[in-house]
Amino acid sequence: MKKYFWTTIFFLILVGLTYFFVLRGCDFNLLIESFKNTNSTYLFLTFLTMFIYVFLGAFFIKRLLGHFNYPTKLSTAYGYLFTEIYFSSITPSYIGGQPVQVLEMKKEGIPYEISSVTVLFNSMINRIALILVATILFIFFGSEVFAVKGIYSVLVILGYITALMVIGIFCSLIYSEKVTKILLKIAFYLIDHLKFIKNKKKIKEKLSEAVKNYQACSKITKNNPLIVVESLIILVLQRLCLLFASYTVYRSFGLNQYGVFLLMAFQICVNLGSDLMPTPGGVIANEGLLLVVNNLLYGETLALSGMLMLRCFNFYFLVLISAIGYFIFHYRKKIFGKS
Repeated sequence: MKKYFWTTIFFLILVGLTYFFVLRGCDFNLLIESFKNTNSTYLFLTFLTMFIYVFLGAFFIKRLLGHFNYPTKLSTAYGYLFTEIYFSSITPSYIGGQPVQVLEMKKEGIPYEISSVTVLFNSMINRIALILVATILFIFFGSEVFAVKGIYSVLVILGYITALMVIGIFCSLIYSEKVTKILLKIAFYLIDHLKFIKNKKKIKEKLSEAVKNYQACSKITKNNPLIVVESLIILVLQRLCLLFASYTVYRSFGLNQYGVFLLMAFQICVNLGSDLMPTPGGVIANEGLLLVVNNLLYGETLALSGMLMLRCFNFYFLVLISAIGYFIFHYRKKIFGKS
């Protein structure tokens, strides 16, 4: 009974955090009015797009863990995905999702060296997919999307540069043994000079073993580049789903002045710019940039409604189903009595 009590308390705390960081700024009355006045067919397409987005994310995790010789059920992969989405949404700069995801994988018998490579590889390919799609869209629609001046353009350019830098760091960590050795030397130095660390020899042995396993996992992707190609295809498709939702929401308001690819180009600018801002789920930056863009695309009258509608699907909806999915995944043994 005590376990169920603390389980409930923990979940209620998570619900509170979700409301405080994510939902309290949402104008629900305006959102309801927007739903009443939009095309239900396009809204259904938006829902469908989000479900495909979630499926591709889980499918990617399942495939990658399979390549690392840790075959995983799709239902479990959904659990890992929901964990990452939910905790990324309620923590600044999306930093909370991946550590919790690693912990959940550990509970399922996946060692840290495997889960950490999986998470790192996921982040790297996600960034590459973001930059690849952004670059292609900028080639064709750069003049239009950068016609909006001010802080918007600055954040988009900085976001693009930052994403390129992060890709470089990820690639170094996964594929460069020299970088790994340097980091290991730094870790050993800290272990030797921090007095509060006891049993230094054992800790260094474990760290060395973890690095060996880490490098072995990294070599899997080096020796089989098709893993990288397959992963990139899946995550590019997932990214396109997220971007396509901006078009279906736009069309749901009866608007058709701008085409699908231009809408997607503006949306990827919003994604790049909001990634820089250390707010939970990028809420303030994302919604602020969306309003700037929507003033052009929707007009001042519908700009706020369009922003709320799109965020309802590509953020609030994902947070809601991820919170439910995480709770079921994390406590399924207590709820259902089996894994």
